[in-house]
Amino acid sequence: MKQALRIAVVIMICLPMVAMADKTRVFQAEEIMGAEGAAWLKRTQKQVDGRVMARVNMENTPYTIWWVIFNNPKKCATSPCDVPDLFNPAVEAAVFNAGGAISAATGDGKGVINLNISVLAGESGGNGAQMAPFPPFDRPLNKGNGLKAEIHIVIDRHVFDGDWVFELTYPEVTEAFAIFPPVAE
Repeated sequence: MKQALRIAVVIMICLPMVAMADKTRVFQAEEIMGAEGAAWLKRTQKQVDGRVMARVNMENTPYTIWWVIFNNPKKCATSPCDVPDLFNPAVEAAVFNAGGAISAATGDGKGVINLNISVLAGESGGNGAQMAPFPPFDRPLNKGNGLKAEIHIVIDRHVFDGDWVFELTYPEVTEAFAIFPPVAE
């Protein structure tokens, strides 16, 4: 009986360690450039979760959040990666929608958005997100690349001109962004 109890205790102590061995988690927080606020990411090899909290320029206005992922940032011409790097096939850039929100009023004409985002490696948007409807960006966060990719979070403001589907499917007026460097080689 004592032997069985010892084995059970060892299993209870060691099993979580074995399960966590492949789950390196890295937390990053960055200031949002172009707006007051911050964004954070919790990154593993297989998934990236985050939150965007920003005071934006317009209240009661639709905003979308876009993942801009440079799967191979070592191939970028600059560090951090920049717009011209999106068109370098060796960079393996991915652009897709992470979500959206209508900005809440703050009482001074500005707005605020507060949004959770998530993406699974190998998938283009962990929560049913819309991929950018144009090549060459129609690829996902590469499998096993959650720690190695350079990730930009872009906040776009949308001005309604008659077609909400179009408005919220295509990137429009970039208002702010945050850049997260890779955390592993």
